[in-house]
Amino acid sequence: MSRTVPQLAEVYPGRFPAGYVNDVHGWAFDRRTVEENVGKLLTLDMDFGAICTLNCPSCFRKNNTVDSMSGRSLDFDQLVVVVRQALPLGLRSVKFLGAGDPFENARFLEFLRFLRDVDVIPLIFTKGHVIGDDRLVQRHFGYLGVRSGEALVEELDRCGVSIMLGFNSFDDAIQAKLVGAPVTYVAARNRALELLVAQGMASGSPTRIALAANPITKWNLDDASEIYEWGRRRNLYVIATPTMVSGRAKKEATWKAITPSEDELVALYTRIYSFNIDNGLQTLEQVEREGVSAYAGGHPCNQVATGLYVTLGGTVLSCPGDVAVEGDVWDGGLEQVWLKSRNRNERAGKFNCGCIAKDGKSIPSRLFQRVVHELRARHGVSADLTTS
Repeated sequence: MSRTVPQLAEVYPGRFPAGYVNDVHGWAFDRRTVEENVGKLLTLDMDFGAICTLNCPSCFRKNNTVDSMSGRSLDFDQLVVVVRQALPLGLRSVKFLGAGDPFENARFLEFLRFLRDVDVIPLIFTKGHVIGDDRLVQRHFGYLGVRSGEALVEELDRCGVSIMLGFNSFDDAIQAKLVGAPVTYVAARNRALELLVAQGMASGSPTRIALAANPITKWNLDDASEIYEWGRRRNLYVIATPTMVSGRAKKEATWKAITPSEDELVALYTRIYSFNIDNGLQTLEQVEREGVSAYAGGHPCNQVATGLYVTLGGTVLSCPGDVAVEGDVWDGGLEQVWLKSRNRNERAGKFNCGCIAKDGKSIPSRLFQRVVHELRARHGVSADLTTS
């Protein structure tokens, strides 16, 4: 077994400091922000281009139902219009999810510069293969004078970007399998992470680098808690959650085939939350008050209380899962979609929204309840499961 671990120094070898922010910059919102901005559109999930040379077997964006709903695609100028429509509604951040890897799609760096100019925080989900390969950086961004990984991360830093770097396994073969690429991919991913850290993007609180260990599958389950603890010690936020029920994993038989059992997920979430409690990231009382997050150990997700997902074709969904449509930006613009949306009219003000796409599916319906029960038993609190 070949096993490659990036060479990064620990930042927090012991307990985390008081006031440490358990999040990555720009993603979720604290309770006060959510409650004081009811009805505002604080965030957008967005697609930027469809090109991706990887072939992740559980990709949530390939073969997705939503892509058959529109014969059009939002180009650069139209995406600018969408953001400008969102600004007076309260927009603070944009998360780039797909449909391809954003760094492989034309003019992406120009779009990040636009977001910087309008004071919107960009968060980018990427597998890191472009950032860590100078040849690919030159291919995609050389026309802007950006010709190396070092130059690219400097530009990302100037744009105030947070990076959500795909990081599924320390085992090279498993990692390559989960992105559908040769094992040489791992070297590019690791170099990308090392460059981002060297640039100082993991030096603050909240950090601006997250490791996206998700989806947690039967293949990388054994790696998940190790990646979580390794990342947190190095001031890297870590998101770990079962597969999104969409794209290649939208069929019940598919997501069931790759998702660990309920008992395995309970054990994983309990280990991660126990690490947080033992090291001062959270208290048990806080976990009980806020509720278990869909992202094990992470900040509760409130995207569906504060935002929308604008897909490449302009169809707007509540969130990135295969959920009901909220509207279409081609029909009256984003404001009309937001004003009529269930996110604004039914979910606004909710701090922990769980995961409407996974709850009762890849996230078992009793998972969160069972995790709290286990944490109470492990940390010296006796409680009947039925009262959790």
